[in-house]
Amino acid sequence: MALLEISGLTRNFGGLRAVSNLSFTVAAGEILGLIGPNGSGKTTIFNLITGFLSPTMGDIRLDNENIVGLKPYAVTRRGIARTFQIVKPFPHLTVRENAALAALVRLGDRAQADAEAVRALKQVGLADKLDIPASDLTLSDQKRMEIARALATGPKLLLLDEPLGGLNPREMEDACGLIEHIHATGITVILVEHVMKAIMRISHRVVVIRQGEKIAEGPPAQVVSDPAVISAYFGKRVA
Repeated sequence: MALLEISGLTRNFGGLRAVSNLSFTVAAGEILGLIGPNGSGKTTIFNLITGFLSPTMGDIRLDNENIVGLKPYAVTRRGIARTFQIVKPFPHLTVRENAALAALVRLGDRAQADAEAVRALKQVGLADKLDIPASDLTLSDQKRMEIARALATGPKLLLLDEPLGGLNPREMEDACGLIEHIHATGITVILVEHVMKAIMRISHRVVVIRQGEKIAEGPPAQVVSDPAVISAYFGKRVA
């Protein structure tokens, strides 16, 4: 059953069409990889799904409810959470307080939000860093905190925007394991990532976009051998 349905999604910025007539679905319990060259529209798609941008045309349905036009906090309350490509912690707040602020979007009670924040931080491996300033975290731990903030909102669909960016190979391996662990708890995942090894390992299915248009969709091994995908990444002569 489709948890998320995107149909005819289009977004124009003046004369620039950043996303063009894009359609795909995400099944409940799936990990979908969303890949494409830099500037192909991946983050714009996340912004459209989460209400940070409104589409020029098209529908976005979550559990068959059209969520186009909802504010980001309303989208979050319906079960979609996201991380950002560039982590933006509240540096002078503690790790616990950063996650608790996110939990308050769903929970009106501060004590409940604090408890949910602790649960999410333990899930991502930051149980021993609850009360240190977020500015003291390494990049790897900041990315984990970013994921914990998203988890603290209680999502059924988690959008991860380049969670491996800037990490060393060991940190990447640990981050892949964390994503798999989160998925095993029943959360559906859309993953934007340039590290193809991670996409091949984690994703059940991959959607490839170029200049805002879908050019391929299918199992990872099939997609990465598609001539259109090879051309998009390396040029027509290689393809």
